Amino acid sequence: MIVPMKKVHVVVRQKDVPMTVEGLQELGIVHVEHQEELSGYQLEERRGEIRDLEQAIRILADLKPARPVVERPAIDWTDMVYDILELAAKIEHYKETIAKRTSLMRQWEKWGDFSPEDCKLLAGRGIYIQLCAFPSSAKVQLPQGVIIKKIYTSSGTDYVLMIAPEKIEPPCEVISLPPMSLGQMRIAQEEDYRQMSEAKEKIAHYDGCRNALQRILSERQNILRFEEVERGMRTEGDLALLKGYCPSDACSAITAKAKEQQWGLLVEDPSPEDQVPTLLRNPKGIGLINPVFDFMSIIPGYREADVSFCFLFFFSIFFGILIGDAGYGLIFLTATFLLHQKFKNKVTDHAPFYLIYVLSGCAMAWGFLTGTFFGLSLLGKFVKPIVPWLGNEDHVKLLCFIIGAVHLTIAHVWRGLRKLPSILILSDIGWIAIVWGAFFYAQQFILDKPIPSFVNPMGYIAFVVIVLFSQTFQDILKDVTGFMIGVMLTVLSVVSTLIDIISYIRLFAVGTAGVTLAEAFNQMALGVGFHNLFLGLGAVLILVLGHLLNVILGILAIMVHGLRLNILEFSGHLSLEWSGVQYSPFRRMR
Repeated sequence: MIVPMKKVHVVVRQKDVPMTVEGLQELGIVHVEHQEELSGYQLEERRGEIRDLEQAIRILADLKPARPVVERPAIDWTDMVYDILELAAKIEHYKETIAKRTSLMRQWEKWGDFSPEDCKLLAGRGIYIQLCAFPSSAKVQLPQGVIIKKIYTSSGTDYVLMIAPEKIEPPCEVISLPPMSLGQMRIAQEEDYRQMSEAKEKIAHYDGCRNALQRILSERQNILRFEEVERGMRTEGDLALLKGYCPSDACSAITAKAKEQQWGLLVEDPSPEDQVPTLLRNPKGIGLINPVFDFMSIIPGYREADVSFCFLFFFSIFFGILIGDAGYGLIFLTATFLLHQKFKNKVTDHAPFYLIYVLSGCAMAWGFLTGTFFGLSLLGKFVKPIVPWLGNEDHVKLLCFIIGAVHLTIAHVWRGLRKLPSILILSDIGWIAIVWGAFFYAQQFILDKPIPSFVNPMGYIAFVVIVLFSQTFQDILKDVTGFMIGVMLTVLSVVSTLIDIISYIRLFAVGTAGVTLAEAFNQMALGVGFHNLFLGLGAVLILVLGHLLNVILGILAIMVHGLRLNILEFSGHLSLEWSGVQYSPFRRMR
């Protein structure tokens, strides 16, 4: 659920601001809303320190030390960070120079190793050397005394060396001399590789200080947040005002602190204009969906609905159908278990592991219901469908439409209940009728089933109810000129509802595509056969690489389709805009 919030105002004398901010930091429950612009040299300098520290830590994290690292303190950390960044910049410079020189060397390798300086010296003595490119089929007339020597031919062009007793303008493309000889390029390349290796070794010397730098980063971030809270307070004469939000059940702590520190304190309900942060607090089972919210950087607004349970329930169903294979579910389950065992003592939040356990179980369940285990043919003799009804494609399409209609119905029931006791709830009752009308129309379009006779009259009545009891129509009563616009928008929304229902067939389409691709790899492997060791290894390689590719495509399908149906279709019908700001209390970071 979305935790109720209270708006708090803390008033203190300006001389007490540092002590007040420190007290709030110790409490760690107030989400501070800055009221003044957070600018100034001191803050910018602190942000610069943090950027440099973060970059230095990223550079050290990318290292792959050849030997165990011994932790060391970061005593002169500013000099250390500067040195790491400077060395990293040199490495990037060497990489860029080496890449450009490599391209240049490939270009001149066919010409052989010669000295451009010798060519310039010969020109001073009356012997002019030029590098030219002629079309192979062309007949070029050259002045008397000019000698040409073909070096190589490529793509119908002859690349030649031209020697003349005087400087001439040949009737062809003249190629500029390289900046140095091929041998000199190789020597410079070796020197740059050596310099780059030395720079990497110097950076590796600092790897033992990474944890110390991480602690310093946390310290500087704490200082920055402290100074931002100070700078963000509004001042008036000798007084300073801090505004923020805290959970309703934590207000007693800030009240006690205010009495102890003799702050002026006002606690009140947020107004509709306030940008109240959102704090989700759900049971552990429902909280499994939080990693998905964090990954997508979405959170419902404070005054919106918390759809965590509904999101988790349907996302799990979508995952099972889109992956659609018990074998792939077993791969996810096994891989997650192994990673969980490896990192269980290194991470504090285990929700991502438990979420994948649930999703893997759904994929396995759907695979056993349909008899799909690494495709149909490979292990078809051993894995029989528990529900043969799902073996018919039309039945699966129908199931997808049912899931879609139920999903969107829940959205409108939820939206309607949030309108109580307003009579505007009738508009959502109308929308539920439209959703199920769209369900029957989708069956006609995709499954060629007749539309029941009651659907069209039900749709007309629902449309009238929606128009009469929508918020848009209530606004139109105040401005009659917008009536037709409101009606047209409702018509478009009705059409959009039909499209939304049909869009749930993506569950069938993507799931079937995955099974078909798995079957294609199975047939390829069976075609190669297991008649001898060589053919057997080839068949196994096809199976491993093919099914691995299919698993990756399945993960991409989850990211695109499984999330879309929740974040767009369902949320659109619930009028959920995901406009929330994450509750981030002012506290000391560790």
